[in-house]
Amino acid sequence: MTSIRAKLLFWLVPCFVNIAILAISALYLSEQRRLNASLTNELNEFARIIKLTLKRPPNRFTPPAALNQDFSANIMSKLDNENSNYYLQSWDKQGQTLRKSISLGDNHLPAPSSLQQTVHSNDVEYNSQLSNGDAIRVYSFAVQGGPRKPAVVISVAINREEINQQLSTYALQLIAGGLFFCTLLSVMLVFAIRKALTPIQNLSEQVAKVEAGSLHNRLIATNVPSEISPLVDRLNQLLARLEQSFARERQFNNDLAHELRTPLAAMRTTSEVALKWPEQSSSEDFQYIAESSAQLQQTIDSLLSLARIENSSAETILEQVNITTLIEECLSLQTAQIQQRNITISQLVTQDQYIVSDPRLLRVIFSNLISNAIAYAPVNSRVIIDSESQQSIIRISNHAPHLAEDDLTTMFDRLWRKDKARTDNQHVGLGLSIAHSAAQALSLKLHARLSEQQLHMSLNYSK
Repeated sequence: MTSIRAKLLFWLVPCFVNIAILAISALYLSEQRRLNASLTNELNEFARIIKLTLKRPPNRFTPPAALNQDFSANIMSKLDNENSNYYLQSWDKQGQTLRKSISLGDNHLPAPSSLQQTVHSNDVEYNSQLSNGDAIRVYSFAVQGGPRKPAVVISVAINREEINQQLSTYALQLIAGGLFFCTLLSVMLVFAIRKALTPIQNLSEQVAKVEAGSLHNRLIATNVPSEISPLVDRLNQLLARLEQSFARERQFNNDLAHELRTPLAAMRTTSEVALKWPEQSSSEDFQYIAESSAQLQQTIDSLLSLARIENSSAETILEQVNITTLIEECLSLQTAQIQQRNITISQLVTQDQYIVSDPRLLRVIFSNLISNAIAYAPVNSRVIIDSESQQSIIRISNHAPHLAEDDLTTMFDRLWRKDKARTDNQHVGLGLSIAHSAAQALSLKLHARLSEQQLHMSLNYSK
């Protein structure tokens, strides 16, 4: 069960059934209590009239418990009618029946459990059954015939069958109403869920239409529920990132084609000329072919290094690395260029700074940042290597008068070079991309900042 529709139906339909059962039970018990109270009041009133009649001063010639001679015509009409629901029966102290109403027919009222106790106790009221199985409500009490007359026990009762029939009919009506209520709510729930999930279906159809050539389009959030709006926003942000990534990939392909086409075309032209007019060829032509081949090899090697670094995040080997020692190693590789361009190096990182990282990838980052600063800093300028804060591992600063703020957003792209540096055959525009990928592989952050024509490249811990 994975669909939202099935889960909602699975949880809500049982809830509707339980609510219906509780409502039906409450209504049934309320009606049962009302009918029982009405029956009890009617029985109590009937018993009260009987008791008041029997407690009148007896006639000295009337035998005890001559009940039919003292009751009113209304009472007697109920007791002498065979179809009446009112019953009366009396017993002496020995349990012998003194009289019973004609309405009882061949049936008998159940005698109180203890006649002696009934004689000396208060009135009792209880539910019972006639000998034919009909349910009745009984009210029993004792009457003292006089100082010399024995007490008799009298029970009056009302048949409950009519009330039970009413309750049965009422229960069937409630059950039918409950079933109709549950069915109606279930149908309404199905339509409501289908209506509520329509925006998700529309969103799914929009996502299915997204292709590489339509990444500039955005998902329409009109009539989308507020719960789904954040998802639409995230998907639109994802499309924007994908659009930028595809644009960068297309730009990279164009740049790479340009980088490879220019030296290849020059090599081809030089080679064809040398073959056609070998007497006019010189060593400079072959030197040019060798330099162009070296440039192509450097470009290809850099691209392979970038691919290896981007795939090496799961293969990092962590160990304690002395940052100062690593900086000195990288600076020693740039000694010739430092002297050639008369660059002053200010190495301000202290000797006791260590980091737990992969020394191989860390060396790639330091080497590219240092060689980039030395190569693009103006002649006779200064390169500063320090650490600006506890979150900073290293910061390399150099004078960069030709850089602008807009260059900071693209300088980590592959094959990016400032226009004035495009004639430099020693750099192919992949150094910063390699350093940036290596920093991501180590979960570090490489950041560029431009301040007063000073370029600051900072390698920081990720927060």
